[in-house]
Amino acid sequence: MAASVTSLKKLMALGARYKVDKEEDFAASAKTFVQEAQLIAQMRAQLKADGLTVSKEYVKGRQNVTAHPLIAEIPKHVDCANRLLANMASIIATRGEMPEQAEDDLAGFRMNS
Repeated sequence: MAASVTSLKKLMALGARYKVDKEEDFAASAKTFVQEAQLIAQMRAQLKADGLTVSKEYVKGRQNVTAHPLIAEIPKHVDCANRLLANMASIIATRGEMPEQAEDDLAGFRMNS
């Protein structure tokens, strides 16, 4: 939870640098991004704890080993998080004011599958 508060503060500070921190779209995207990032971290931790496969019982007594469902879910959430970053970048580009030293500040937030 503390990491998510820190990430949100960093994103809002970035928005303030470009003067878009008061934009509802930017703030909503930042909050949702932090929630997605937190969810991804929890799913990755669960996947690490459980392993890549799980056993399911479809017929009494028969165990079928299948891929962990989180393997398919994590990329969906990573894609969503990266689209939120792209949305924030678009807001910065179209509505923001460029500071003297512009950088790719959102690059540090990108998620990997």
